[in-house]
Amino acid sequence: MALILFVCGVKAIVRPASLFNDGMVLQQQTEVKFWGRAKANARVTVKGSWNGKTYSCKADAEGRWQLMLPTPKGSYTPYSVTLSDGKKTTIKNVLIGEVWFASGQSNMEMMVYGFGNCPVENSARYLTESLRFKDKIRLVTIPRFPLRQPAEFVDADWKECTPENVRRFSAVGYFFATQIAEKMDVPVGIICNAWGGTRVECWLSRDVLEGYGDEKLNAEVFSKRADSGTPMAMFNGMVKPLAGYGIRGFLWYQGERNVWQHAQYAQRFGDMIRLWRKEWNQGELPFLFVEIAPYQYNSDTRAAMLREAQCDVQHNVENAYMVCTNDLVKPYETTQIHPCMKFEVGERLSLLALSKVYGVKGINAQSPEFQKMEVKDGKAILSFSNTAECGFNRFADIQGFEIRAFGGEFCPAVVRVLNRHQVEVSSPLVKTPEAVRYCFKDFQIGNFGSGDNLPLIPFRTDR
Repeated sequence: MALILFVCGVKAIVRPASLFNDGMVLQQQTEVKFWGRAKANARVTVKGSWNGKTYSCKADAEGRWQLMLPTPKGSYTPYSVTLSDGKKTTIKNVLIGEVWFASGQSNMEMMVYGFGNCPVENSARYLTESLRFKDKIRLVTIPRFPLRQPAEFVDADWKECTPENVRRFSAVGYFFATQIAEKMDVPVGIICNAWGGTRVECWLSRDVLEGYGDEKLNAEVFSKRADSGTPMAMFNGMVKPLAGYGIRGFLWYQGERNVWQHAQYAQRFGDMIRLWRKEWNQGELPFLFVEIAPYQYNSDTRAAMLREAQCDVQHNVENAYMVCTNDLVKPYETTQIHPCMKFEVGERLSLLALSKVYGVKGINAQSPEFQKMEVKDGKAILSFSNTAECGFNRFADIQGFEIRAFGGEFCPAVVRVLNRHQVEVSSPLVKTPEAVRYCFKDFQIGNFGSGDNLPLIPFRTDR
């Protein structure tokens, strides 16, 4: 109701956009965009208490305004921001630090406390430890708000890092934030904007979807109430109102809903990244995303092909990097779509951020990845990237590899480590190898990886 009153002009006081409220975190050492609504044609001023300077702009005939506000180096000092269009409003308890936007479906949405019959490993310990981050991390969860037309505002209330607030916040997002706050010694704002069961198409704009030709965007669809399966509904209601808020980068954990359309995923996920970057207008913002975990979809390899498409994106889209999760599932979680090891997911995302975004030297954050295969003396010689410094994590009892002869079926393989970046794969049943696969199934947990204990990304040589 407050939004309706404001838009109708009953409430005259200047109103900033959704994420600008008490307790917010602003991205450090940049110019952050401030925008919102005010009286029509009013002169709007914004002043941050860190430098006392006033910045101004003129609202248009409908009261829309925007300006850029320079921010200092991050610190734990609480500031305030005062806005006015003739009547003042003050945003209090503002921190300056690092801000990340965490989105996707249920594995990003999954709370530190877990879901029903679906716990997060060691959640009680993490909830207790959250007290250490009370003055270092701020949290905001965007409510589910599906729309067929772009929204201007959405509810977004920042909260302090307390056990009560953390227990119902994204586990992956929170664990990522704790690692960045500790390692970079700076406040962290984490925005969780996720909805379980949503397709990537739900997070795209109408203009992008119309280019595909296979999404129903007709009058019949628009006559129904938008829900978690409606194309563009999440983009319109949950992304568009926030686009432009100053952030360091994006976190993404989604893909399970698109397993059955894996052939389209690489293009559409890449289009989503490019769309969001365009909407934020802050350059090639880092996009760190999570590979979907092993799960038995009763399809054999459809999930493996979706993971393959995800891996393609980190090669085809600049400044996009993937976390592999092949080892982050318990053997008994064959049909558990929400694996319990969420701390490790957040930690691996933080390794990528520290290495690729913050430029911390000495961190190997990327998993080993298949590069090429050669056949010598009836054996397959495989070469991998991201292993040269530390090599592999084992030389015996290597599991997950399969090999196939021409015209034959895949069978378990014997693997021998040759050096820091190559292995030899063979089988007494295969005289002339045609192809090798590693954990290329819906559900298969491997045990091979780098000396940094990052898992080998599942692959097939017979793509």
